[in-house]
Amino acid sequence: MIAETETIPEDGGINEGINEGINEGIKSLLTYIENNPGERIKVIALEIKRPAKTIERWIRKLRDDGKIEFRGSKKTGGYYLRRAHL
Repeated sequence: MIAETETIPEDGGINEGINEGINEGIKSLLTYIENNPGERIKVIALEIKRPAKTIERWIRKLRDDGKIEFRGSKKTGGYYLRRAHL
């Protein structure tokens, strides 16, 4: 029970740590793609030791943010950093 004078942070104090972990994971994925262009989700998941579903979510975020793109066919293509727009 919380005393009347106590306050709870709006995010409950928990989300900050969770978001930091997610952001670090996305940064590590972006670095991996930069250093290993053209890799597919299964290989990335094995290399950075995260579940494929997690990698899919992070890739979706990076694609939505315009930081990476998929090039090639569905069977043989992979993920690359997006070229800077001039």
